[in-house]
Amino acid sequence: MKHMMKALGIFIFFVILPAAYSASQDVTIEINYGGIQQNRETKTTWKPGITALESLQSVAKVETRKIGDYLLVVSIDGVEGKRGEMAWYYDLNGKHATSVASKYVLQEGDHLKWIYTKDVCSPKAAGESCK
Repeated sequence: MKHMMKALGIFIFFVILPAAYSASQDVTIEINYGGIQQNRETKTTWKPGITALESLQSVAKVETRKIGDYLLVVSIDGVEGKRGEMAWYYDLNGKHATSVASKYVLQEGDHLKWIYTKDVCSPKAAGESCK
């Protein structure tokens, strides 16, 4: 009985605890292609200092464009935004993001949802740029 308890303790320490610890260190990335192609959801490993943009780049083909001080996502997996019509935006943990993806540093367990939707930020769409 004593050996069985010791074996169980070793199993929990080396198998169960590491699995539970590493499971919480993921970031979930959901991509909604606006009906152009099938939506998908995947997980990637969270690392200290990783940004929303870097995590997206780890799971998808991403094109960006520098506008002023900002690096904006203009295409994901070949689905490209059209200024004044459609654009890529992201939600973070169910809320609209308040920072560009290249500047937002993720926390472990974050859930990003990238959405290809009506462009409401470009000057052509909104009459002024988003703030």
